[in-house]
Amino acid sequence: MRFFLLICRVRYLVVLLMMWSCPLMAAPVFSAAAGGDVRWFDWREYQEGEQLLSETGPQLSGVARLGVTSGHWRASVESQLGGGTAQYDGQLQTGEPYAADATEQAVDTDWRVAWVEGNVELSVGVLQRDWRRFIEGASGVSSAEERYRWRLLVWGLGGQVAETQGWTCSLSARIGMPFDSTEKVYLGGGYDDVALEPGNGLYWRLAVPLKSRSLPRLSLEPYFQQQTLKQSDMVPLTQNGVPTGIGLFQPKSVRRELGLTLLWQLMP
Repeated sequence: MRFFLLICRVRYLVVLLMMWSCPLMAAPVFSAAAGGDVRWFDWREYQEGEQLLSETGPQLSGVARLGVTSGHWRASVESQLGGGTAQYDGQLQTGEPYAADATEQAVDTDWRVAWVEGNVELSVGVLQRDWRRFIEGASGVSSAEERYRWRLLVWGLGGQVAETQGWTCSLSARIGMPFDSTEKVYLGGGYDDVALEPGNGLYWRLAVPLKSRSLPRLSLEPYFQQQTLKQSDMVPLTQNGVPTGIGLFQPKSVRRELGLTLLWQLMP
Protein backbone atom coordinates (compact mmCIF):
# COMPACT_ATOMS: atom_id res chain seq x y z
CA MET A 1 0.00 0.00 0.00
CA ARG A 2 2.91 2.38 0.75
CA PHE A 3 4.10 1.83 -2.83
CA PHE A 4 0.80 3.10 -4.25
CA LEU A 5 0.56 6.05 -1.83
CA LEU A 6 4.04 7.17 -2.85
CA ILE A 7 3.01 7.04 -6.51
CA CYS A 8 0.01 9.29 -5.81
CA ARG A 9 2.06 11.90 -3.89
CA VAL A 10 4.66 12.18 -6.63
CA ARG A 11 1.99 12.55 -9.32
CA TYR A 12 0.17 15.35 -7.50
CA LEU A 13 3.45 17.26 -7.08
CA VAL A 14 4.12 16.96 -10.81
CA VAL A 15 0.66 18.16 -11.81
CA LEU A 16 0.83 21.16 -9.47
CA LEU A 17 4.09 22.20 -11.12
CA MET A 18 2.44 21.76 -14.53
CA MET A 19 -0.48 23.93 -13.49
CA TRP A 20 1.72 26.78 -12.27
CA SER A 21 3.73 26.68 -15.50
CA CYS A 22 0.65 26.83 -17.76
CA PRO A 23 1.17 29.60 -20.37
CA LEU A 24 -2.39 30.89 -20.04
CA MET A 25 -2.70 31.48 -16.34
CA ALA A 26 -4.49 34.85 -16.45
CA ALA A 27 -7.12 34.84 -13.69
CA PRO A 28 -6.90 31.11 -13.02
CA VAL A 29 -9.73 29.36 -11.18
CA PHE A 30 -8.71 26.35 -9.09
CA SER A 31 -10.99 23.45 -8.25
CA ALA A 32 -10.87 20.34 -6.08
CA ALA A 33 -13.21 17.39 -5.66
CA ALA A 34 -13.21 14.10 -3.77
CA GLY A 35 -15.40 11.04 -3.71
CA GLY A 36 -15.54 7.35 -4.50
CA ASP A 37 -15.78 4.85 -7.31
CA VAL A 38 -17.38 1.42 -7.51
CA ARG A 39 -16.81 -0.85 -10.51
CA TRP A 40 -17.19 -4.41 -11.73
CA PHE A 41 -13.78 -5.63 -12.89
CA ASP A 42 -13.47 -8.25 -15.64
CA TRP A 43 -10.07 -9.56 -16.84
CA ARG A 44 -9.78 -12.37 -19.40
CA GLU A 45 -6.79 -14.03 -21.05
CA TYR A 46 -6.77 -15.89 -24.38
CA GLN A 47 -4.45 -18.12 -26.36
CA GLU A 48 -5.13 -19.11 -29.97
CA GLY A 49 -8.76 -18.03 -29.63
CA GLU A 50 -9.37 -20.10 -26.47
CA GLN A 51 -10.07 -18.43 -23.14
CA LEU A 52 -7.45 -19.45 -20.59
CA LEU A 53 -8.92 -17.73 -17.54
CA SER A 54 -11.19 -15.05 -16.19
CA GLU A 55 -10.76 -12.84 -13.15
CA THR A 56 -13.85 -10.96 -12.04
CA GLY A 57 -15.06 -9.10 -8.98
CA PRO A 58 -16.04 -5.72 -7.49
CA GLN A 59 -13.56 -2.95 -6.75
CA LEU A 60 -13.94 0.11 -4.51
CA SER A 61 -11.72 3.19 -4.81
CA GLY A 62 -11.26 6.62 -3.35
CA VAL A 63 -11.08 9.46 -5.89
CA ALA A 64 -9.41 12.89 -5.76
CA ARG A 65 -9.34 15.52 -8.51
CA LEU A 66 -7.48 18.83 -8.80
CA GLY A 67 -7.98 21.29 -11.63
CA VAL A 68 -7.30 24.80 -12.90
CA THR A 69 -9.18 26.75 -15.56
CA SER A 70 -7.97 29.83 -17.45
CA GLY A 71 -10.01 31.12 -20.35
CA HIS A 72 -10.74 28.25 -22.71
CA TRP A 73 -8.00 26.07 -21.18
CA ARG A 74 -8.48 23.51 -18.42
CA ALA A 75 -5.81 21.32 -16.80
CA SER A 76 -6.56 18.57 -14.29
CA VAL A 77 -5.24 15.48 -12.55
CA GLU A 78 -7.37 12.72 -11.07
CA SER A 79 -6.24 9.72 -9.04
CA GLN A 80 -8.16 6.64 -7.98
CA LEU A 81 -6.74 4.34 -5.32
CA GLY A 82 -8.47 1.13 -4.29
CA GLY A 83 -8.93 -2.54 -5.00
CA GLY A 84 -10.88 -5.63 -4.08
CA THR A 85 -11.01 -9.41 -4.15
CA ALA A 86 -11.68 -11.21 -7.41
CA GLN A 87 -12.33 -14.81 -8.42
CA TYR A 88 -9.48 -16.19 -10.56
CA ASP A 89 -10.89 -19.07 -12.59
CA GLY A 90 -9.56 -20.95 -15.61
CA GLN A 91 -6.40 -22.82 -16.46
CA LEU A 92 -2.64 -22.42 -16.38
CA GLN A 93 -0.55 -22.03 -19.51
CA THR A 94 0.23 -25.75 -19.15
CA GLY A 95 -3.50 -26.50 -19.48
CA GLU A 96 -4.06 -27.46 -15.82
CA PRO A 97 -7.37 -26.23 -14.32
CA TYR A 98 -6.84 -23.52 -11.72
CA ALA A 99 -9.18 -21.55 -9.47
CA ALA A 100 -8.31 -19.22 -6.59
CA ASP A 101 -9.02 -15.85 -5.00
CA ALA A 102 -6.98 -12.83 -6.08
CA THR A 103 -6.42 -9.76 -3.91
CA GLU A 104 -5.99 -6.62 -5.98
CA GLN A 105 -4.73 -3.06 -5.63
CA ALA A 106 -5.25 -0.53 -8.41
CA VAL A 107 -4.16 3.06 -9.00
CA ASP A 108 -5.34 5.07 -12.00
CA THR A 109 -3.84 8.54 -12.48
CA ASP A 110 -5.13 10.75 -15.27
CA TRP A 111 -3.36 13.96 -16.36
CA ARG A 112 -5.42 15.98 -18.83
CA VAL A 113 -5.32 19.30 -20.72
CA ALA A 114 -8.52 20.41 -22.45
CA TRP A 115 -9.80 23.17 -24.73
CA VAL A 116 -13.38 24.15 -23.86
CA GLU A 117 -15.64 25.98 -26.30
CA GLY A 118 -19.21 26.40 -25.11
CA ASN A 119 -20.47 22.96 -24.06
CA VAL A 120 -17.82 21.06 -26.03
CA GLU A 121 -14.49 19.88 -24.62
CA LEU A 122 -11.53 18.50 -26.58
CA SER A 123 -8.76 16.96 -24.47
CA VAL A 124 -5.43 15.17 -24.61
CA GLY A 125 -3.58 13.60 -21.72
CA VAL A 126 -1.59 10.79 -20.19
CA LEU A 127 -3.24 7.99 -18.24
CA GLN A 128 -1.12 5.77 -16.01
CA ARG A 129 -2.65 2.52 -14.75
CA ASP A 130 -0.95 0.52 -12.00
CA TRP A 131 -2.47 -2.84 -11.15
CA ARG A 132 -1.11 -5.26 -8.55
CA ARG A 133 -2.65 -8.64 -7.92
CA PHE A 134 -1.77 -11.39 -5.46
CA ILE A 135 -3.10 -14.78 -6.60
CA GLU A 136 -3.53 -17.26 -3.76
CA GLY A 137 -2.08 -20.72 -4.17
CA ALA A 138 -4.47 -23.58 -4.94
CA SER A 139 -4.53 -27.07 -6.45
CA GLY A 140 -0.87 -27.66 -5.62
CA VAL A 141 0.23 -24.39 -7.27
CA SER A 142 2.13 -21.82 -5.20
CA SER A 143 0.86 -18.24 -4.84
CA ALA A 144 2.07 -15.55 -7.22
CA GLU A 145 2.18 -11.76 -7.42
CA GLU A 146 1.95 -9.72 -10.61
CA ARG A 147 2.46 -5.99 -11.07
CA TYR A 148 1.35 -4.23 -14.24
CA ARG A 149 1.94 -0.65 -15.36
CA TRP A 150 0.57 1.02 -18.47
CA ARG A 151 1.17 4.58 -19.64
CA LEU A 152 -1.24 5.66 -22.37
CA LEU A 153 -1.64 8.72 -24.55
CA VAL A 154 -5.37 9.46 -24.52
CA TRP A 155 -7.57 11.79 -26.61
CA GLY A 156 -11.06 12.80 -25.55
CA LEU A 157 -14.19 14.54 -26.79
CA GLY A 158 -17.21 15.45 -24.70
CA GLY A 159 -20.08 17.84 -24.29
CA GLN A 160 -23.46 18.52 -22.73
CA VAL A 161 -26.31 16.84 -24.59
CA ALA A 162 -29.40 17.22 -22.37
CA GLU A 163 -30.79 19.24 -19.50
CA THR A 164 -33.71 18.66 -17.13
CA GLN A 165 -35.03 20.43 -14.05
CA GLY A 166 -32.90 18.21 -11.83
CA TRP A 167 -29.83 17.26 -13.88
CA THR A 168 -27.54 18.19 -16.72
CA CYS A 169 -26.33 15.27 -18.85
CA SER A 170 -23.16 15.06 -20.93
CA LEU A 171 -21.47 12.44 -23.06
CA SER A 172 -17.74 11.73 -22.98
CA ALA A 173 -15.64 9.48 -25.23
CA ARG A 174 -11.93 8.77 -24.86
CA ILE A 175 -9.53 6.62 -26.84
CA GLY A 176 -5.85 5.90 -26.29
CA MET A 177 -2.83 3.73 -26.96
CA PRO A 178 -0.03 2.68 -24.56
CA PHE A 179 3.46 3.99 -25.16
CA ASP A 180 4.99 2.16 -22.19
CA SER A 181 3.84 -1.21 -20.76
CA THR A 182 5.59 -3.32 -18.13
CA GLU A 183 4.78 -6.40 -16.07
CA LYS A 184 6.66 -8.02 -13.20
CA VAL A 185 5.86 -11.57 -12.07
CA TYR A 186 6.91 -12.90 -8.66
CA LEU A 187 6.31 -16.65 -8.60
CA GLY A 188 8.03 -17.77 -5.40
CA GLY A 189 8.92 -21.41 -4.99
CA GLY A 190 12.57 -20.68 -5.75
CA TYR A 191 11.81 -19.26 -9.20
CA ASP A 192 13.45 -15.98 -10.19
CA ASP A 193 11.35 -12.89 -10.81
CA VAL A 194 10.28 -12.37 -14.41
CA ALA A 195 9.92 -9.10 -16.35
CA LEU A 196 7.48 -9.10 -19.29
CA GLU A 197 6.40 -6.48 -21.80
CA PRO A 198 2.66 -6.86 -22.50
CA GLY A 199 1.75 -6.11 -26.10
CA ASN A 200 0.12 -2.76 -26.75
CA GLY A 201 -3.58 -2.54 -27.52
CA LEU A 202 -6.43 -0.07 -27.77
CA TYR A 203 -8.00 1.63 -24.73
CA TRP A 204 -11.40 3.29 -24.90
CA ARG A 205 -13.96 4.70 -22.47
CA LEU A 206 -17.56 5.92 -22.72
CA ALA A 207 -19.11 7.91 -19.87
CA VAL A 208 -22.27 9.87 -19.08
CA PRO A 209 -21.34 12.69 -16.64
CA LEU A 210 -24.36 13.92 -14.66
CA LYS A 211 -24.57 17.06 -12.51
CA SER A 212 -27.27 17.72 -9.97
CA ARG A 213 -29.10 21.05 -10.02
CA SER A 214 -30.44 20.72 -6.48
CA LEU A 215 -26.98 19.75 -5.17
CA PRO A 216 -24.65 21.68 -7.49
CA ARG A 217 -21.52 20.27 -5.87
CA LEU A 218 -22.57 16.67 -6.61
CA SER A 219 -21.65 14.89 -9.84
CA LEU A 220 -22.14 11.29 -10.96
CA GLU A 221 -20.42 9.51 -13.84
CA PRO A 222 -21.49 6.03 -14.97
CA TYR A 223 -18.97 4.60 -17.43
CA PHE A 224 -17.67 1.59 -19.32
CA GLN A 225 -14.03 1.21 -20.30
CA GLN A 226 -12.01 -1.49 -22.04
CA GLN A 227 -8.32 -2.13 -22.64
CA THR A 228 -6.84 -4.87 -24.83
CA LEU A 229 -3.32 -6.30 -24.70
CA LYS A 230 -1.58 -8.32 -27.36
CA GLN A 231 0.42 -11.40 -26.35
CA SER A 232 3.90 -10.66 -25.04
CA ASP A 233 7.13 -12.33 -26.13
CA MET A 234 8.19 -15.54 -24.39
CA VAL A 235 10.71 -15.11 -21.55
CA PRO A 236 12.72 -18.08 -20.15
CA LEU A 237 11.87 -19.00 -16.57
CA THR A 238 14.90 -19.55 -14.34
CA GLN A 239 15.40 -20.96 -10.86
CA ASN A 240 18.33 -19.48 -8.93
CA GLY A 241 19.72 -18.34 -12.26
CA VAL A 242 19.47 -21.78 -13.87
CA PRO A 243 17.16 -22.21 -16.92
CA THR A 244 14.22 -24.53 -16.24
CA GLY A 245 13.31 -25.16 -19.87
CA ILE A 246 9.99 -23.40 -19.29
CA GLY A 247 8.92 -20.14 -20.94
CA LEU A 248 6.57 -17.54 -19.50
CA PHE A 249 4.49 -15.00 -21.42
CA GLN A 250 1.51 -12.71 -20.95
CA PRO A 251 -1.36 -14.07 -23.09
CA LYS A 252 -3.61 -11.81 -25.13
CA SER A 253 -5.84 -10.11 -22.56
CA VAL A 254 -8.92 -7.92 -22.31
CA ARG A 255 -9.71 -5.72 -19.30
CA ARG A 256 -13.29 -4.43 -18.97
CA GLU A 257 -14.77 -2.24 -16.24
CA LEU A 258 -18.33 -1.07 -15.67
CA GLY A 259 -18.52 1.52 -12.93
CA LEU A 260 -19.89 4.62 -11.28
CA THR A 261 -17.88 7.57 -9.94
CA LEU A 262 -19.36 9.96 -7.37
CA LEU A 263 -17.63 13.29 -6.71
CA TRP A 264 -18.31 16.15 -4.30
CA GLN A 265 -16.79 19.49 -5.27
CA LEU A 266 -14.75 21.00 -2.42
CA MET A 267 -13.67 24.24 -4.12
CA PRO A 268 -14.32 26.79 -5.46
